[in-house]
Amino acid sequence: MNSDMIGGAFGFELSARGGGFPFQEAANCAWLNSGRAALECILRSMPRFPERAFIPSYTCDTVLTAFRPLGIPVLRYEVEPEFLWNAQEMHFPEQPGAGDLLLLTNYFGLGDASALLSAIRAHPGPCILDCATALYAPPTPGVPAFYSLRKFAGVPDGGVAVAPFPLTLPEREDDSSIRAQALLERSLHGAVASLPHFERLERELSDLPMMRMSPLTRAFIAAINWESIAAHRTENYRILHERLREFNRLSLPQQPPSAPFCYPFLTGIPGLRDELIDAGVALPILWEEVIARTQAADPSNVIARSLLPLPLDQRYSASSILARLNLGL
Repeated sequence: MNSDMIGGAFGFELSARGGGFPFQEAANCAWLNSGRAALECILRSMPRFPERAFIPSYTCDTVLTAFRPLGIPVLRYEVEPEFLWNAQEMHFPEQPGAGDLLLLTNYFGLGDASALLSAIRAHPGPCILDCATALYAPPTPGVPAFYSLRKFAGVPDGGVAVAPFPLTLPEREDDSSIRAQALLERSLHGAVASLPHFERLERELSDLPMMRMSPLTRAFIAAINWESIAAHRTENYRILHERLREFNRLSLPQQPPSAPFCYPFLTGIPGLRDELIDAGVALPILWEEVIARTQAADPSNVIARSLLPLPLDQRYSASSILARLNLGL
């Protein structure tokens, strides 16, 4: 493997020119210690608990842990991969009712706002938008949404909940000083050497109860130039799409509606993931749970195994990313 890699977890990004964070904390906007905690905060603050929750098949099992403490049963529904961006072709195991919650996902910040709104209006019950990979997608009026920060910048934790009703905050405040060690290792020793620290960080975050965001994470947020990050990601997406769209089986928007999390790349090139990882590109499998619960020939299994979330974040230029991609193309 290459001695270092592009993509993956972030290191420190302290700057004297921070600002531009998309969310202002208020009664209807809560800053918490993770995206999962932000979802749980919304659920606990809802005027009425849903009877059941319908969530997309392409959803990390971590999301389920927000529903379990509240005793809300979860049912999976299928989404055709070519319609991930516009919330069409949803296949429910049974028809949702007025008392059921529908979780809709804005995948990678590429979700079509009008299509998501149409799906929300067609559902008879409450909806929540999963914007864990869509940090820069503006909230939809009247619809709760939750966001995750670590997928976009160098912070040890953090999530944001937005809702059309007041959010009840937990009394306890988190302490992220120990988890910040992973970012320090990334900055000092590089991505490969810091991997064990980030693996430990992931385990710790999955077990944490819902808490308010720590003061240290707030300091990181204030120091990061979020507007610059958005511009950089959008430009990298534009260049990668121009170069790779003829190889991509997914029909992606020419212009991303918000600064994207990654460039989702699906090709029929065998062994490309391994080649790119050996070239030093971090390419996590986003939905390992889908692979575990489906047969190898199942279309959703193929998508989960084959989708390459190409990094396009602010640490790299599009040309440096494409230089590594040329290995397999």
